Amino acid sequence: MRQFFAVDDPVAQSLTVEAARRRLGLGKEDRLAEYLPHWKEVEIRLAGMAAEAKEPAARAGFEKDLAELREVLKIASEEAVEESSRGKGLLVWLFVVGLLCGAGYWGCHQWVLNGGSDLKSVINLRETEERFEEALETRRWDEAEKLVKLLAAEGANEGKVKDGLARVNQGRVEERGQQIAFLVSNVQSALEAGQLSEAETFCLEIEKLQPNHPQLKEFRTVISESKLEVRSLLMVKSIEKAIADDDWRAAAIQLNSLVKENSAHVRITGFRKELESAEKDMKVRRKKAAGLVASARELDKGTHSEEALTLVEEAVRLDPSKENRELYQRMSSYGKMIKVPGDHPTITAAFKIAVANDRVFVAKGIYQESLMIPAGVELVGESPTDTIIECPASVGAVITVGHGGEKVRIAALTLRHTGLVNDEERFPILAVDGGRVEVNNVMVTRASGHGIAVLNGGEADLNLCKVTDCGWDGIAVTDEGSRVVLTKVTSEKNLHHGIDFWDGASGQIFESVFTGNGRTGLLAIAPTKMIRIEKTKSENNREVGFVFSEAVGVELIDCDVHENLLGGIVFDQESKGIKVTNNRVTKNGEAGIVFVKGVEIVSDSGNIVKDNKGKQFWKDAVFPERSEDDSVSPPPPPPPLDEPKDGE
Repeated sequence: MRQFFAVDDPVAQSLTVEAARRRLGLGKEDRLAEYLPHWKEVEIRLAGMAAEAKEPAARAGFEKDLAELREVLKIASEEAVEESSRGKGLLVWLFVVGLLCGAGYWGCHQWVLNGGSDLKSVINLRETEERFEEALETRRWDEAEKLVKLLAAEGANEGKVKDGLARVNQGRVEERGQQIAFLVSNVQSALEAGQLSEAETFCLEIEKLQPNHPQLKEFRTVISESKLEVRSLLMVKSIEKAIADDDWRAAAIQLNSLVKENSAHVRITGFRKELESAEKDMKVRRKKAAGLVASARELDKGTHSEEALTLVEEAVRLDPSKENRELYQRMSSYGKMIKVPGDHPTITAAFKIAVANDRVFVAKGIYQESLMIPAGVELVGESPTDTIIECPASVGAVITVGHGGEKVRIAALTLRHTGLVNDEERFPILAVDGGRVEVNNVMVTRASGHGIAVLNGGEADLNLCKVTDCGWDGIAVTDEGSRVVLTKVTSEKNLHHGIDFWDGASGQIFESVFTGNGRTGLLAIAPTKMIRIEKTKSENNREVGFVFSEAVGVELIDCDVHENLLGGIVFDQESKGIKVTNNRVTKNGEAGIVFVKGVEIVSDSGNIVKDNKGKQFWKDAVFPERSEDDSVSPPPPPPPLDEPKDGE
């Protein structure tokens, strides 16, 4: 109640009539005689509230309000008396004032006798106002609205009620605006983090608060496009994997799904061309396989024929149909065939009786052995994915081909290490230590050291092989006289280089791929013989596609070098006899093709070198000297394995 009557400064004896009128809320034209009865009633209520108050502080407050009101009423009453004297005379007005004062005393007395109903009403009004202010301050809008309506019912000023409702509505609007701004910020953060489901949930919350929010449509468009992009990316990855695995049927199914989901995707045309080309290639391969099978059947006399088996193996590679595989299994069972586990439980046991020109045929399964393959013996698996030979990385190489004797042959197997060794010296999976080996359709994976190590003058012909996820290089060729020939070989995701040549080693590479390796795709340091590379890809390696240092004779023909992090092709350390023709070198970091000062170029024609980040074709480049880590030979090979003892 005090807020309605409290004055801004203490009431003084000099309070004017105009000040008194203002404090009663009256204008110049309002007649005091009409309003004094109302304020006398208020005076009576305040007197009752002061008498009823239990707390000293509350009683003092009511008494102060009452004193101020009476002072104001005194001044106003004097003016009313003057107005009245012009009509009825001063005595009549004083009588009225006295009567009102007596009525005030009598009213207060009756209020006390009657239980203080009027005072309770005033007290309730004041308490309701306080509760309203508290609800408003703590943002309890529904409760505040109910309290405003209660104030109206208790007789509060109409202007006060309207102002209270306006404050409640304004608070709601401001709070809703803050909530919407917070949710909009959450949507933006979720979209930046790729959290599409969370962004969509926040959009639903915004819609509840403001169905027509101007950013909702934009947000939902971004969410929809992002979801489509994610689904499209997953399908593209599936198509790429199916193509890499030669699973053209699966690739076609995924491509159809991509077309339905996102018909405008930029990869669709390229995939279609690739599938069409693959279909044509498959027809050619099947036709060629049929010719090989026909020739093999002519040689089939029911006895072992190396020539016939070679023809059927190639036919199975070209067309792995059920008919061709069954023919291969039947012809593999002829003559000089040692079967594992049919004839012997382990490959080691079969090797003990095998001699040159014998074939050890290994059925599907996982064989935990570390093998020294005898000279001239063939080790052939039933399936390149389901016939697996493995051994712990700490034990040694899975297969070692030793010095001397006839060439050995390994086909249709997976070779891998188990466990991990981080020693300075680590074993490779396939060690060609001075011997000669032909490796066909073999997967080499998870080596602690190199995947395949050819050393001490060893020779290896690799066809249709994959070397992946090795702890050092995929293929390491080292020492004078060591050489490899790679045809359609993939070396990928190895910790160091895809392939490297050290200390006089050399080789030839055709239609192969070096990708995703931790350092270079191919590194050759000081080869003493020519290295020839044709129709080969080196891409997405973390350093350079091809590096040749101190090379004597390099032919790099019709190759693709693409998106390697540091650069495309580098020749340094006065390499000589360099021929670089008809290659495509694109989108590599730093530079495309680099010839360091002193390199002797024989020819560099027909190359397409573009979109590399730095220089495209850089001749007479000057680089800092190679660090010791890049100029030394790889770690030494492991010590030779002891011959297995009987029963091992």
